[in-house]
Amino acid sequence: MELIPILPHLQAALNLTSAALLISGIRAIRRRDRETHQKRMVGALVVSAFFLVSYLVYHAAIGNVKFAGVGLIRPVYFTILIAHVVMAVVSLPLIFLAVRRAPWQIPGFTPFEPHRRIARYALPVWLFVSISGLVVYGLAFHLYPPQ
Repeated sequence: MELIPILPHLQAALNLTSAALLISGIRAIRRRDRETHQKRMVGALVVSAFFLVSYLVYHAAIGNVKFAGVGLIRPVYFTILIAHVVMAVVSLPLIFLAVRRAPWQIPGFTPFEPHRRIARYALPVWLFVSISGLVVYGLAFHLYPPQ
C-alpha cells in the first residue's frame, strides 16, 4: 500500500486528535489539574508536529490539489482555506511562546501568569486551525473529492 494517498486522511485524524487534546487540556487546567493539562498540551504539540511533517511530505509529493467544487462553494472553500493557512502561520510562534513560558520549562519558576498571558491567544488560534483543517479536509476530499 502506498503511503501518500492516505496522508490527507491521516492529517484529518491528527487534526481531530489535536483538537480533542486541546479541549481536554483546557478543561484540565480549569479543574486546576496541571499535570493532566501538561500531558494533554504536550500531546497536542506532538500530534500537531506529526501533522506538519505529514502535510509537508504530502505536498512535496503531490503539489497542490485542485478543489473540485464549482459555483458558490468555491469562494466559501477558499475563504476558509485562506483563514486556516494564515492562522496556522500565526499559531506557530504563539504556540512556541506558550510552551517556552510554561512553568515546567524554567527550573524554579512556578508562576503561571507569563504562560497564561500568551496561551490566552495561542489556544483559540490553535483550536481554530485544527477545526478549520477538518472543514477543509471534509470539503476537499469528501464533499467535493478530487477528480
